[in-house]
Amino acid sequence: MVNEELALTPTSLLSLETAKSCVTISTESSISIYDIYTNQRRLLILILLSLAGIVLPFSDTVYLPALAEIEHDLHASTVLVDYTISAYLISAGLAGFLWGPLSDRFGRKIILLVTFILFLAFTIVCALARTIAVLLVFRSLQGAVICASFVVGQSAVVDIYPPEKIGFAMGLFLVPLLVGPIIGPFIGGILSSVFGWRSTFIALGIMTITATLMIFFFVPETHPHLVFQRLSRKLPKNSDDKNTKAAFNVRETDIIMKPRFIPPWRSLIFLFDMTLIPHIALCNSNFSILFLLFTVMSNRLTEKPYLLSPFSIGLCYIPTGIGSLTGSICGGWVSDWSAKRFPRAIEGRLIFNLIGSFLCPFGLLLCGWSFHFNLHLAGPLIGSTLFCFGETFMFTSTSAFATIKKPTMAGTILALISSIGFLSSGIGIIVIIPLFKILKFGYLFSILAAIIFLLICISGMVIIFQIRKSNLTTTHSNILKTTPSSHALIDQSKDIIPIQLF
Repeated sequence: MVNEELALTPTSLLSLETAKSCVTISTESSISIYDIYTNQRRLLILILLSLAGIVLPFSDTVYLPALAEIEHDLHASTVLVDYTISAYLISAGLAGFLWGPLSDRFGRKIILLVTFILFLAFTIVCALARTIAVLLVFRSLQGAVICASFVVGQSAVVDIYPPEKIGFAMGLFLVPLLVGPIIGPFIGGILSSVFGWRSTFIALGIMTITATLMIFFFVPETHPHLVFQRLSRKLPKNSDDKNTKAAFNVRETDIIMKPRFIPPWRSLIFLFDMTLIPHIALCNSNFSILFLLFTVMSNRLTEKPYLLSPFSIGLCYIPTGIGSLTGSICGGWVSDWSAKRFPRAIEGRLIFNLIGSFLCPFGLLLCGWSFHFNLHLAGPLIGSTLFCFGETFMFTSTSAFATIKKPTMAGTILALISSIGFLSSGIGIIVIIPLFKILKFGYLFSILAAIIFLLICISGMVIIFQIRKSNLTTTHSNILKTTPSSHALIDQSKDIIPIQLF
């Protein structure tokens, strides 16, 4: 319904005299950018993006059971073979800074398609590699392009789900990504035992082709501004209602920005945001240790007293994958529930997830000392499973929190989180694995557990401070509302947002 009321722009408050002459549309006749998708359509897009994203963890873990075979076949040292994992992660971290801003500029779908096609080409070269040098180079290139499925996929999920549902949606998005560590080593162990390690890259190529076709045919462009343009083109231009032609109301004007490329280094400014960096540090430290744990397990389980085959090693990753899977689903649900329980501060959605993350240091201690004293295989498996549950339980809520805090730069902030995680994972493998020969498993895992415990405490203090601060701000604003002023008219019209299209 069109009427003459006070109008508020997304960036400024008009004076009362100017506001009286503005023609606007109330929010009763406006739409949400999220309402253009039905629940079924949203869920379909989410599932397809998740299934496509499984290529990333599958690629990293599918050949873990065959590391010894690759070492023998390519006449390489154990260190160089392990470097194929770290090179993959480091290049993913460096390139991840780029894909987020590029998707903010050019859209989500085109970036996903280009990167999957490039990944397929690099996978073919890896399958044909005859030297460790070729495998190292093209594993690096694989990591550089496939990280886009994680960064851009999360951005697309943020595009289609409103803030109150983003935690659960992010948890569902991460489910197939976390199934990768389950089926990757399992399938890789079977393929390596029967057909050799090169067959793992052939399977990876088939998955990539399938993912590319799914995105091309069934996933639409989700970038808010591009969707907004598509909606505006559908307006009845020959309508007699001048106001219909002059204005088109969408409530989320703060996230609908003209696509622009933000230089990757600009995202580093978020590292100086003290309300954000403690949670990113905790999240990425756990993420880095996760990849380190997978690599260490693959090597340790081939030694005494375990002496497992590639197939048996693949089976050992099933409990950790289940832990990651349940942690992601539960973490997303708990994050949204916590946000409703503590609505005054964005940090409220992190409270219970942070408590759950205490499983990470406990799991590390159990896993490390079990390996240290050569205990039964159940010890390290239970410890690693608890760690994986706690890691994804916190990761889901942190991703949701960051995108809600910086909604106009979702791709950029998620790229920053992912890039730091991949970089620290790759560097950690290079630096920490040699230390196992000096400090042994128990002592080194204890140091890592202590670091995680300290980061949890710091993150908790920031959350408590922000919640108390928001409570004080809310109390102060309630006092101001009791004083009659011109702000009353502004408050009554705060939901009226005009957007000029023509």
